[in-house]
Parts: sequence; structure tokens; C-alpha cells
Amino acid sequence: DDDILRRPTRLRTLPNADENDSMNVPSVPVAELRGHEDGPIHIVRFTADGKYCITGASDRTVRLWNPTRIDPAYRPPPVAAPANDNNTHGSYVSSQEYYGGQQFSQSRQQQLPSALPMQTYADGHLHPVHSIATDSSSTILLSASDKNLIATDLVTAQMKQKWWGHMARIEYVTCLGGENNDKSGNGEEIYASASYDSTVRLWDARSRSKEPLMILDQAKDAVTCVAAGKGEAQVITSSVDGKIRTYDLRTAQLFTEDIVHPITSFSISTDGASIAASCLDGIIRLWGCATDTTRMNSTKKVFQKLHSSHESKNYKVECAFTSNDEYLISGSECGAVAIYPTDLNGDNGAANIIEATTLQKHKGPTTSVAACPQTSRPWLIVSACYDGTATVWASEAQHDCCLLG
Repeated sequence: DDDILRRPTRLRTLPNADENDSMNVPSVPVAELRGHEDGPIHIVRFTADGKYCITGASDRTVRLWNPTRIDPAYRPPPVAAPANDNNTHGSYVSSQEYYGGQQFSQSRQQQLPSALPMQTYADGHLHPVHSIATDSSSTILLSASDKNLIATDLVTAQMKQKWWGHMARIEYVTCLGGENNDKSGNGEEIYASASYDSTVRLWDARSRSKEPLMILDQAKDAVTCVAAGKGEAQVITSSVDGKIRTYDLRTAQLFTEDIVHPITSFSISTDGASIAASCLDGIIRLWGCATDTTRMNSTKKVFQKLHSSHESKNYKVECAFTSNDEYLISGSECGAVAIYPTDLNGDNGAANIIEATTLQKHKGPTTSVAACPQTSRPWLIVSACYDGTATVWASEAQHDCCLLG
């Protein structure tokens, strides 16, 4: 009935089954994130708990979504239906209808269901939003407005705190630590902001002080990404100067890996053993991630290079591991999303060409991608594009239960 189609429904997880590799690749578009005003969607992320996703755009807002529920209020523009189409629900089609019957025309298949919008955050954003994240408990939104770092309550949408001090636009924000937090949310939280001013600043989330705890200023060019290392008190950064830097904050040591080519982003595998860096020469390089002093002092061997199915020469194109580490997702300047199978054991060698599954939906540079961090949902990813669209993707094995009761 029509009421069933309109009612928001939860995602069901199918029992584990032996599926071939192609069925498990997150390659099927199941929904779009609609709501931003016209203009690029610069960034997309999942919340730390993997339940929701967030987007930041040129309209100076951040929006929170449930990517696996339908927005009951959305109706796409009317389109002409085939004469033999018996659908009585207007121009709206469910995801099951979208992928199922052959009676649905190609024009109707251009309209994906719209994911459920949850909240909009505009307080403090005076510039387009290029970087967002959540804290480890998924209760605080971190966002950057030009040179300022903003912390906002994810539920009430009220700005809680603002930090400043960078001399150029903040390019990346993240939450470091949080591993020792108890269920009440008590514990240490440190926020990090990376900037075009070639520095990373660390901020105490529990303090009202506007002074940074530490400034990491060893980069010689813009810092494009920052993340917590898997080792205790480790911070990893990437820069346009072509270097990955690993800081051991406890021992005050710095270990540098020279990739030579400008690095636009990097991703650490879920098991913490590997790192993938996306570079402006169009190649994603994978190698063993630093976990201890002995390993960091040794020369890292690049054991895989991925470049067959994406373009990266002029834009900051992101990459991300799926939560099971079986695939690496990459955006592309041509608008595609590339899904590369990973070889974290290095068996195939760096010189071998790895073919990817290429997803075609966007019409502009697809610069931001994110994978659901839940280990039970490695088949769920999202992508954002300069054409103003953001798409939710699922695997062939799971798409038939997405957005349905």
C-alpha cells in the first residue's frame, strides 16, 4: 500500500551467506542525500558509530542523514510512465522497484529515493564547509568554517565552542583519542585541525581555553589530512610536500616517509596494519603502517599501487578502506567512484595493474568518499560530488533490503 511506501523503514541486515566477490562490492546506488542548496557538496562522512552520515557544502551548512531510511516527504518531479506501468504511487518508486521490474523505464530509474534528513547545522558557518567529523561518541559535530574550528551539539544543533588561530583555511578536522572514554562520555578528547598554513593544531575538547595544546609545524606545504595512529599517542599527517609524518607524542619523536608526490588524503585500514595515500599523480599507494619505533625506522615498502580506474591531478580526491579492509574506495575527477580490491599481504606486487569496479552516477569531480565504520556493514558507502549530489551505495547482495521494511 501507499502508506507502506511512505513510512520510514529501517535497514535489515541479511544473514551471512557465501556470495561471490562481485555481489559484495558496494556498487548499487540506493538513495541520494537531497537538501543542500545548489552548489558543490565538498565533504561526506559517517558518524563515528556508523549509524548516520553528514555532509558539508558550499551553502555553508552541515546536514545529518540516516542513509538507510527513506524520506517520506520527498517526491521526485513527475516523469512520463510507460503505458503498461501499473504503479499507482505517482512518480515515486521504492528501491525494490528501482532495481527490480523491467517494466520501469530508463527515465524513471534516474530518480533514486531520498535518504531521511535528520538535522541541519548552520550556526557559526560563515564560509563553505570543507571539513567535518564527529567525536568518538557521535554526540559532537566538528566542522571548519574557513580558519575556525567549530564544535556543535549533534542533537540540539547549538554551537558549543569555537577555536581559531590558523593563518589559512582549515582543510581537515578529526577527533583524536576517545578510546578511554566510559559510557557516560567522560574521558580525554583531543580535536585536530589541519590547514593550508602547513600546520596541525591540537585542541583540548574539555577545556575552555582557546590556545592549542600543541602545534605541529614540520610540514613544508599544506597539510591535507590528519588521523590518530593505531599506536598509543600517535598522530599521522599528510601534506602536499609529499610526506607522511608520524608523530609519537609520548616520546616526542617524528618519523617521516617521503612519497615524493603531493598527497591529498590517506586512509588507515581497520586492522591498523596498512595505510593508503592518494596522490596528485593519480596513484594510490599502499604500504605497511607504522605501529612501533622499529617498524617506523625501517623503510616502508609500497606493496600496491592503484591507478587504473580513477583520476586525480587537480582536485583533493579522497580514498577510504571499507570496514572489512577488502576494498579501497576512491573518488575521481571524472565523476566516477572506484572500488579497488585490496591486497594487504602484498602478494600481487606493486607493479601489477589492479582493476576496479567503477560506479557511474555523478557528473562532476567526485572528491569525497566515506565507508561505514561498522564491521557488520562493510557494503555501505557514500560519495559526494561537485555537481551538488551525494549518493548512498550498497552491495548487490544487500541492496534489496535497503530502505525497505
